[in-house]
Amino acid sequence: MNLLERYLWKNILVSILVTWLALSMLFALFDFLSELGDTQAETRYGALQALLYVLYKLPRTLYTNFPYAVLIGSLMGLGNLAAHSEITAMRAAGLSIRRIVFTTLKLGLMLALGAFALGEWLVPNSEAHAQNFKMNMLQKQVARSSEGTWLKNGEQLLHIDRIWSEQRIDGITVYHIDPQRGGISRILRAQGALKTEQRWVIQRAEEQRFTDSGVTVTRYETLNEPGLLPDNILSIASVRPEQLAAHELAEFIKHQNENALSSERFELEFWKHFTTPLSTLVMLILAAPLVFGFQRNTGAGQRIFIGIIIGITYLLLDRIISRTGLVYGLSPLISATLPLVLFSGIGLFMLKRVR
Repeated sequence: MNLLERYLWKNILVSILVTWLALSMLFALFDFLSELGDTQAETRYGALQALLYVLYKLPRTLYTNFPYAVLIGSLMGLGNLAAHSEITAMRAAGLSIRRIVFTTLKLGLMLALGAFALGEWLVPNSEAHAQNFKMNMLQKQVARSSEGTWLKNGEQLLHIDRIWSEQRIDGITVYHIDPQRGGISRILRAQGALKTEQRWVIQRAEEQRFTDSGVTVTRYETLNEPGLLPDNILSIASVRPEQLAAHELAEFIKHQNENALSSERFELEFWKHFTTPLSTLVMLILAAPLVFGFQRNTGAGQRIFIGIIIGITYLLLDRIISRTGLVYGLSPLISATLPLVLFSGIGLFMLKRVR
């Protein structure tokens, strides 16, 4: 990388980072104001805890805002260079527009890889920690961690590996506490459980009962447990597609397909794990012709306004296509990639017209 390319990277990267931080802090403030409505005097969830909850969820805010920060930041960075005639000087030194765009896209590729890592590893863990913290402060009988979910139901303690919905859980262990004996009277381990009507059907279970005479072990292919979980408790801890990493989504999709069950929402979120980071490249493709072809003489305020309009348009189109695709049976892959392809085509067309 030569000196001009490093200088270009530095200016664009600084503008992107400043914009990213500003956008994320703004949305974090909105989240905090919204959380103040959940504070309750009879619990430990006050204003300070609401602030901590928002901070724990900050990786999600950073991840969501990243493509739009790249768009606005690149418009600012390249626009400032164009406004001070530095782009003209670079072209006079032999750096063509195509070379400038290619150099910018190389930076975008590195940023996309960073965004993918953020969404794949940090975001799911931080959201689980944030939700667990909030439920503890609200004194809910639920605790979540990377190893699973703990629930309390009367004299039962339950550990669940994965809560897919209010009707299906995987990997469950139930500990029955006997207050009179002061210990565990029964342990039930099962591969999973499904809710049918008003009862839970446990699959492939092993039951251990502890008595004064010893331990008895019984195995069941299926076992009915009407009072396994309290009503609506799983709505608190049910997994949402956006909280899962790509490999977890792939595992769930495989399970759903093997059992002839619907998985479109999870498939859509799976592909978004890849299209969201790639959208940073699309934003850079859109920014280049706006700076070189149309925005050479405009101010910073106009560039920010244009960036916001494009970002909102992309966000709305992405959500409309996603929801419409789910309703009308459009392939999740097409729903996830169509906005990406459409805006890439628009950007490349505009870039081709730049001289």
